[in-house]
Amino acid sequence: MVRSMTGYGEGEIKKENQGCLIEIKTLNNRFCDINIKSSIISLEIDQKVEKIIKETISRGKVSVQIKVDSHKAEEEKVVLNENLSNSYYDALKTMKKKYKIEEEINLSSMLRLKDVFQVERTVKTVELWPLVETTLQKALDSLLRMREKEGKNLITDIQKRIKKIQKEINRIEKYSKTSILKYKNDFLVKLKKITEDINIDEGRVELEAAIFAEKNDINEEIIRTKSHIDQFINLLNSNQPVGRKMDFIIQEINREINTIGSKTNDLKISSLIIIIKSELEKIREQVRNIE
Repeated sequence: MVRSMTGYGEGEIKKENQGCLIEIKTLNNRFCDINIKSSIISLEIDQKVEKIIKETISRGKVSVQIKVDSHKAEEEKVVLNENLSNSYYDALKTMKKKYKIEEEINLSSMLRLKDVFQVERTVKTVELWPLVETTLQKALDSLLRMREKEGKNLITDIQKRIKKIQKEINRIEKYSKTSILKYKNDFLVKLKKITEDINIDEGRVELEAAIFAEKNDINEEIIRTKSHIDQFINLLNSNQPVGRKMDFIIQEINREINTIGSKTNDLKISSLIIIIKSELEKIREQVRNIE
């Protein structure tokens, strides 16, 4: 199923001694760009989260917010802040010398200083990961549902516009058949009028008229355009990420339409080309939202 690149998903699990909330937001992006913000400091968990997301999402700017409350999965220990303690000690020695203080610097005086000791909390990844993984999967499931729903809306709109383009292409094909004959006949009439008092080779005139008509023939462009449209329609039913392929095909269709416009002077065809180019631009905007 075709998915949009924009979406939001949330997963939450609450247990007796543990809780986890994960929010995922996605926006348009050419690649899969993941940014993780977490209340826990664990490179291993961040790497595992990123791996699972990349296995699920191929394109989009992905913002992940992880909030974990788990006393069970944390270890606390008191550590000496050596840099700060050294700085305190040097400052006390300077003060003692400057003000000629007799009292000795001892443990009791050092303990009264702020932040000499710090409490470090380390996360037990082995215990915490199952909670994060399950919550992440819930958030991703929620996100994918939203992206698929938005994808359906995009496809519905694109299908409507593609049908309109097909209709106009068929009209161009119909007009082009009579247009070529008209070009040839008008060319002959004008040429004969100009050369009515001059003796010229009729066969040569017919040949030049045929060459002129061939240069204005848009049949090949119409065939290629229809082929591109068929390829595009097949992508609409794909279960794989197809946004980039769709964007490429739309560019190819637009190129053929521009060529048709440059080769024809028929006002009816020119007006249809304007309609088609307008629809292609709207489709391109929608395709940029597709994964």
